[in-house]
This record gives sequence, C-alpha cells and structure tokens, in this order.
Amino acid sequence: MIEFLKKHKYKIIAAVCALAVLTGAFLAGESLGNNAPAVAKSSTSDTAIVTERTTVSQGKNDSTSPTENSTKATDKGKSKQSTTAPTSATQVNSEQSAVSNQTSKSSSSSSSASSKSSSQITQSSSTKQDKYKTDPIPEGKPEPVEPQEQEITDNTLKCTFSISCAAVLDNMDKLDKSKREIIPDDGWILEPVTVTFNEGESVFDVLKQVCKDNKIQLEFSFTPIYNSSYIEGINNLDEFDCGSLSGWMYEVNDWFPNYGCSRYEVKNGDVIEWQYTCDLGGDIGGYYSVGE
Repeated sequence: MIEFLKKHKYKIIAAVCALAVLTGAFLAGESLGNNAPAVAKSSTSDTAIVTERTTVSQGKNDSTSPTENSTKATDKGKSKQSTTAPTSATQVNSEQSAVSNQTSKSSSSSSSASSKSSSQITQSSSTKQDKYKTDPIPEGKPEPVEPQEQEITDNTLKCTFSISCAAVLDNMDKLDKSKREIIPDDGWILEPVTVTFNEGESVFDVLKQVCKDNKIQLEFSFTPIYNSSYIEGINNLDEFDCGSLSGWMYEVNDWFPNYGCSRYEVKNGDVIEWQYTCDLGGDIGGYYSVGE
C-alpha cells in the first residue's frame, strides 16, 4: 500500500488537486448559482414579457387579438357603412333623378297631352256642328241661310230643276208593291227644266213652286231641330217605300249639301236635282241626311 502510494503519489496529489479545484469550483458555482437562476429567471421573464409584447404588437398588426378583431370588425363595419352610405346616397340620388326625370316626363307628357288636348279642342271648335247639327261647310260651298233671315226680293232669277227616282229601277225588289205603278219607266218624275224664282228663295221654296206648277204631289214637315223642312214624299213616293234606307235627297251643282233644303239659298244658274235614294245616298253619290 505504502509502495503504491509512493509510486503514485504525484498522480494522487494531482488527482486531489484536481478534485479540490473541482470542489472549489463546484462550491463557487453553487454560490453563484443561487443568484444566477434569479437572473436567468428574470431574463426569461423579461424575454417572455418582451415576447408577449412582441406577440401583442404583432397581434395588433396581424389582427389576431379578439378585442382587436372586434375593433377591426367594428371599424370594418363602419368602413362598409361608410362605403354603403355613398352608394345609398347615389341610389337615392339616382332614384330622385329617376323620379325627377319621370316627373319631368310626366310633366312633359301632361304638357304634351294638354297641348294635344288644346289642339283637339281648337280643332274640335273649328269642326264642331252648329246648333242645327250642321257639320262644317266644305271650302267654296255656300253657307246656310236660316229661313227666318231670308230676304226675298222681286228680282227674278233662273235655275235648272229636276226630280228623279231612277235608283228605284235597280231596287224594284225592295219597292212597296203598291207604289210600282207610280215609278216612271225612265225614272224621271220631272226631267231637267229651267224655272224662274225670286232672289233670296231657298231650294225648298223652288221645290214647292215647281211641284205646284207641274201638279206633282209633295209631302213635307218642318223639323225645328234642323231648322228646315223635311221632304217625306214626292209624287206619292215616300221615304222607306224602297227599303229602310230610302228617301229623298237634293243635289245642287253636283254637291249634296249637308244642311236642310230650307237653308240653301238658290243662286242664279244653279242646277238643282231632287233624287230618291235606296241606300242613304250611297247609290246616288250622296252621303248626307235623307229628306232635308
């Protein structure tokens, strides 16, 4: 044992020194360790705090915080509201504009309708019948003269006068059988003849005189609503004897006047023809009231 110690004493001493150094180092390290963990802990805590702050900071930037998300959601909502508001305002403006345009159009249409209505009224005023149901007189044709306003003079004038029932010849199937014997073969009750009359007389006045002079039967009645005499029959050929649309019409200078024979003042040289129609004038070229 002693020899072992002697032989290895330097190693043992070295080992002991090493152990002593290690022990001293251990003890010194433990002494320092009591403080070091606190520092380390503090450092770790600070690191954690820093990390948390960094995270929070990043959270604020990345919108990871629920509160921040809520705030952002609110802000986003506000942003949407802010964005929506102008759109709504635009829509409102558009709607108001549309309403305005519509109102304008409506006003324009109303104005147009009013203008049109006014035009129609003006046109109606210029084309309306007179108090005796007379339509406007064609340009160039004589205006009616009321019987009460006739001024008959002693001045003698001449006109051509005739009475025809030729249209009946084409409608014998419609003619009242009791009237067939009175229909002339050629349709003339009175062939065209020159007659005299006094200035200011009407077609009705001349008809009465002609029928009297030629012993031709004449039947008539006065119609106040038309302020004219209505010719019911000539030579015993009466209205409706040849159908429901048949009757007497008069023509002056190739025109069928649209007012009664008592209101037509005859002029010198006029050509007057009384004609019997079986189709309300359609078969003789006239389309006005029968019998007037």
